[in-house]
Amino acid sequence: MKRIGWLVLLVILMTACTSESGANQKAEEKEEKVEATDEKKQATEEQTEAAEDKEGTPKEKEETTGDTSEDTFIESPQAPNDSELTEIGATHKDQDGKIRLLAYAPEEQQVDVGPMNVTIHEAKFMHYKPSPDMIDFFHGFTHEESSFNYLKLRVTVENTSEQQVNFAPVSHLETNTGEKKGFQDDFYLEELHGDYTPGEARKGQLGFILEKGDKDTLEKFTVYTSDVFQKEKSVEKGKSYTISFE
Repeated sequence: MKRIGWLVLLVILMTACTSESGANQKAEEKEEKVEATDEKKQATEEQTEAAEDKEGTPKEKEETTGDTSEDTFIESPQAPNDSELTEIGATHKDQDGKIRLLAYAPEEQQVDVGPMNVTIHEAKFMHYKPSPDMIDFFHGFTHEESSFNYLKLRVTVENTSEQQVNFAPVSHLETNTGEKKGFQDDFYLEELHGDYTPGEARKGQLGFILEKGDKDTLEKFTVYTSDVFQKEKSVEKGKSYTISFE
């Protein structure tokens, strides 16, 4: 009888262990399913984010391309921003000093010198009173560094060839009052003369201080480009163009 009791107890213990093992196995299977579901969900989210990033990339590139293609000119630190000056007599003042528009030629001109394309967007004749901290800069350009008149050109220069060339859009200029200025007199210093790589285009401004002529006597000026050079050899003769102030 006692033996039968032990057998019954052993059966009960084995049954309990089997039930517990089955419960643990079910719990593990359930946990594995939950983990698999989470991993699948995470993978789906990562794929979605990757797809969104891929879609967003062209838009970012397109916006950047649009910005660089705008016809913008960076204003020079040597003089006040004159972009809003279009009326004769109008003035503008900023940290660089004060300018007044004396004459304006807004008509665009284009000059082709062999492979070099020069576009003159506008010409201005202005009076300039530099700020005190700018006066020293003009010592090397004029003896009247605290107050003077100057010509300014806004241009785009492009090398349309497949060869590197050397070129200056303004080799020198001459006013109707007989004053002459060379490229070395340009105080804007935007490096518009020099070597141009194949297909290179530059846009910028050139400024020339005049000792002679005022708003009543300066009527026009003639610009002479340099020759186009490949190394030391001239491959195209320079040209000239005249800008008139009406």
